[in-house]
Amino acid sequence: MSTEQVHRKPLKEGIYFTSVHEDKFKYNHISLSFILPLRAETASLHALLPMVLRRGCRDYPDMTALNARLAELYGAQLDWDISKRGEMQIVTLYIEVLGDRYALEQEELLKAGASLLRSVVFDPVLENAAFRAADVEIEKHTLIDIIRSKLNDKRAYASYRLREEMCRGEAFGVNEYGDVEAVQAITPEALVRAWRAVLTRARAEVVFVGAGNADGVCELFTEMFRKVLRDQPFATETQVLRAPRGPVRETVEHLPVTQAKLGLGFRAGVALPDADTDAAQLAATVLGGSPHALLFQNVREKLSLCYYCYARYERHKGLVFIESGVEEQNAGKAREEILKQLDALKAGAFSGDDLRFAVLSLQNSYKEVNDSLEGIAAWYLAQALAGRVRTPEQVAEAIAALSKEDVVRAASGIALDTVYLLAGEKEAE
Repeated sequence: MSTEQVHRKPLKEGIYFTSVHEDKFKYNHISLSFILPLRAETASLHALLPMVLRRGCRDYPDMTALNARLAELYGAQLDWDISKRGEMQIVTLYIEVLGDRYALEQEELLKAGASLLRSVVFDPVLENAAFRAADVEIEKHTLIDIIRSKLNDKRAYASYRLREEMCRGEAFGVNEYGDVEAVQAITPEALVRAWRAVLTRARAEVVFVGAGNADGVCELFTEMFRKVLRDQPFATETQVLRAPRGPVRETVEHLPVTQAKLGLGFRAGVALPDADTDAAQLAATVLGGSPHALLFQNVREKLSLCYYCYARYERHKGLVFIESGVEEQNAGKAREEILKQLDALKAGAFSGDDLRFAVLSLQNSYKEVNDSLEGIAAWYLAQALAGRVRTPEQVAEAIAALSKEDVVRAASGIALDTVYLLAGEKEAE
């Protein structure tokens, strides 16, 4: 994909429109994302909001009417997503609608789909100046089920708990879906206040991907946001700690698990907007981001200390997480060997093939971005949040241009901060 296919412009203060021309798909994708501060007191409200909005709008006031309208649009898909980048909570509603050229009777499907998404976000069904109580209660139960299901997956649970323990007192430790108690306390009145605050104070990113008329979509959202009286914008800066606050923090938690989960959290020393974030990404990949990585080759294959072991870099917050599944009795040895491989990375004790395979692994992941409309939209949203819009091809080229010395330099500041072990329940004495 070339830069000529990607266009980005502000619609008004804090509102941006990105269009990506891509004609290999039959559908067009439009997403509207609100960028919010990730805070314990509002995470649940913001996570619930798109779920309730998805239940209807003034023109199609319930799920039956709304879904019937989507069916009329040749099976258009309207959905929502919650994610986080650094200490930003991202609330997204999106629609995918068939291209006009495939309509049987020359219907303007893109315009109709964009109008429907706009209506769902800006013109929801309200009763007595609040969201309908029945809608709120139904979606509260759904959100609670989502939160609990993620915590019931022990691998996901251990990953979440590592981040929570490491970033206790920092916004990054907050679950982007909120927590059960906070969800239970949400009222229709509180949710509608949150909706109004989101429209007036949140940074918004509209992303269009497809072969349709991007200008028409842009005009529609420009008109809509022109009617919104914007207020003091939310602060969404991410706090970055370049080094651990003190001695390594260690937590052991006991649950009925057959396989222990060992998580190590590191301060990377490199975070956006630093120039070295590409090199830090490559360093994490050499360490534990592919089947050819140091952790996979040595800790898993050679020593058989882990069922899985991988490293991830969070560039907004400047963190590296190494997560593994281990036999509980091997946890100490696995930790020792993982840290030994990190030391090898810092010392440059890895081969040219190790570096080459890491580059290829990242480049393959960038190629996969273009396999779906949703993947492309997510990529360009992430680029906008990073403050520098690059195509997957441009990032792949930048990664390929990095040297072993770049990787060693980026890895030099990685310092262990937190160790979390999810172990089996202790036997009663």
